Amino acid sequence: MAEKKEITKVDIPLKIGDSAVFEKTITETDVVLFGGLTGDYSQMHFNEEYMKKTMYGTRIAHGILTFAIGCTASTKIQEQVKSPVPSASYGYDKLRFINPVYFGDTLTCRYTVDRIEEETNKTYSKLEIFNQKGEIVVFAIHILKFFPLEEK
Repeated sequence: MAEKKEITKVDIPLKIGDSAVFEKTITETDVVLFGGLTGDYSQMHFNEEYMKKTMYGTRIAHGILTFAIGCTASTKIQEQVKSPVPSASYGYDKLRFINPVYFGDTLTCRYTVDRIEEETNKTYSKLEIFNQKGEIVVFAIHILKFFPLEEK
């Protein structure tokens, strides 16, 4: 049986309730560049005539593009507290694409620390992304893991 590696504890620089916000307006250029980067050229994002016949009535942005923009808020919160220790995304739970995002929508991405697990050096935070009408478009729980600086 493998030995369990002991976790070196760090002082997590975040507190429950800490929050950061990031805003961005989604443009057609964003969608085209994201499609080129990922190879996702779905009709939902690129074929206006096809989309006119759907419940959306027009093209929509990629859900993952919207989510990725929201992830910027996790970087912003660490910049706010001037985090003295490195961290990495440990993953996302309960990721949901709740409402469509249209070209021209202005998104407000709110990142709020909900729980801290000091014994594992992890924080659990809500990522909520809203459009300009205040409608939620994306929700996820982000797990952020902090690491000690390496001794030299």
